[in-house]
Amino acid sequence: MKNCLTFYAAICMSACVLAAQPRAVDVKAFDLGNVKLGMDLEQARSAMAAHFGVLSSAIALDYRAEPSPLTGTKLPMRLRYESEGEELSVNLEPRLPIRASINRFAVAQVARRWPEGARSQAQIFEAARAQYGAPSGIVDQRMLWCAKPSADPAVLCLQDNPAVLAVSAKGTALFDVSWVDARVEAEMAAKAKKVQESQKAPKPH
Repeated sequence: MKNCLTFYAAICMSACVLAAQPRAVDVKAFDLGNVKLGMDLEQARSAMAAHFGVLSSAIALDYRAEPSPLTGTKLPMRLRYESEGEELSVNLEPRLPIRASINRFAVAQVARRWPEGARSQAQIFEAARAQYGAPSGIVDQRMLWCAKPSADPAVLCLQDNPAVLAVSAKGTALFDVSWVDARVEAEMAAKAKKVQESQKAPKPH
């Protein structure tokens, strides 16, 4: 009898552990304002224009303030548009390797904001569930979706998850930090190479 109770207790504990596991979700197929992660610059621009019902030329394109060590030129940084209080901004990162003659850029983050108080947190969360399904979990009043959620609720989507969807009362963000990490690493390598070349260059007498 004791062995049977131990067996059933083990089954119950396993079931509880499984039930407590956060939901794994691949967010790379998600869109925000028609824009998806990894889209090319012009694809994203067209998607934003379709979302707002405007011409692609109405979507503003911002450039980085400083030239990139990868090309020596200022690279595209962000697409943005605002209408009736809804703001949509799309951060861009270069597809590597990058050359001055052929530059391609991809969507690394999409952020959508509404006027403060336009909708309650309950309304925002309900709409997010309807569009994206149940989240991986909720942390600090933010609903999070990711492919490899941690069982630790304090971490959830913060580790081993480059692509994440986050929804809060302040706005929604869909991002993939691997694009940023790749650019930063490439820029650091380019700077280091330039320093090495300058050190090897013959010094004038």
